[in-house]
Amino acid sequence: MSGFFVLVSFELNNKGLLSDWKILSKEIDDDISSVKGFISRDSGIDEQGYVYCLLKWQSRTYQEAFMRQLESRDDWPKTMEDFGRIANMETMTFKNIALF
Repeated sequence: MSGFFVLVSFELNNKGLLSDWKILSKEIDDDISSVKGFISRDSGIDEQGYVYCLLKWQSRTYQEAFMRQLESRDDWPKTMEDFGRIANMETMTFKNIALF
């Protein structure tokens, strides 16, 4: 198996925001599904309120190109503001996992 995974985790600012996260998560799925090099995205939440998202890409190159494109959008600051309302950004972690 080859490819590249990104594991993102963060705590919800409050557990009452789970339904808001599910709506935003669906929007993310819709936005990313047609991106070149993207394979899949799964997410879940543990009992402490930490959200985990596992994104699979064909390669790190595709993932990095997507991030550059995403961050250059005019609506990027608004997107991050919306995300930060739901996610505790101080608890966010990223793990890059190259498969071999």
